Amino acid sequence: MNRPDFDWYRSLFLECMSKFKEWNIPDCCEKKWLELNDEDSRRRLLEAVSAELKKRCGSAFEINRRLLSIDGPVESVIIQTFHEFSTIYLVNTINEKVMAARMALNNDPEKIKN
Repeated sequence: MNRPDFDWYRSLFLECMSKFKEWNIPDCCEKKWLELNDEDSRRRLLEAVSAELKKRCGSAFEINRRLLSIDGPVESVIIQTFHEFSTIYLVNTINEKVMAARMALNNDPEKIKN
């Protein structure tokens, strides 16, 4: 799968958010992140998004104190978590290519002879 674009990611984030009964999506998107319930609720949402990313894309982001305490709108959290996910996805993709190249080198009998 190619790296998901922002629109796909934003839809996934809102889809995960809609599974939490305490949050009404249109109202939530207009609020500040810190106004959405408590830290535990925000953590559960980010865990749900990260788990869904792992399932669908094979990569996810780590939940950290900074993401839990962003002092800005929900849309800012979506953008920042997308940035973190994209960075991790890119690093994982590069690592996979490096490992594949190493395996190809290790399995090439001509390279071993030299």
